[in-house]
Amino acid sequence: MSGQDSWLRAETGGTKQASVISKPEVLLALMRKAKRPVVIIGHETMTDSLRTAILIRLVSLLQEKGFDVICTSHIAGQVISHGVTISGSFGSMEIIDRLRDPSWAGPYGKGQYDLVFIAGFSYSLGWLLMSGLKQGAPDTKVVSLDYRYQPHASWSYANMKTDRWKEEIERFLNLILSENTQKKLEERDV
Repeated sequence: MSGQDSWLRAETGGTKQASVISKPEVLLALMRKAKRPVVIIGHETMTDSLRTAILIRLVSLLQEKGFDVICTSHIAGQVISHGVTISGSFGSMEIIDRLRDPSWAGPYGKGQYDLVFIAGFSYSLGWLLMSGLKQGAPDTKVVSLDYRYQPHASWSYANMKTDRWKEEIERFLNLILSENTQKKLEERDV
């Protein structure tokens, strides 16, 4: 157990629940180990300027580090207008169905994803999406980047206010941008 409650207390995630992201180095370690990472962003990425700005910065940086970017269909134009190149856009349930399908090799045919970062979905929809991955793709590591604890993810931030969440994402961004990290991530690609 993680010691963290679901944002909706009546909801339980079963006996296996997400570990709480206590420091950004955890995410960096997951990134280093991943062979096929992807970041999935949903409609709430574009709901307010604070979240939009920081999530777009994060997604752009993750893309530079080799992540594919998949978004929900109705925000594809907005994401592209922020300078992000998307690998695909689908309905949210279709994204998860494809990730669960062992025969789907991704938009570029390079193979299944082993690390999924998810952000920008309403809590209840994110809950369902991550539950689908937890049950249908148990070998895939799923990281919730939102400010509410998602027990169906492999890793999730704890419940926190938006300002605190922004600080945590900034810490993660700064860690990725540090020179030491740049070299370590490049070594993974060699």
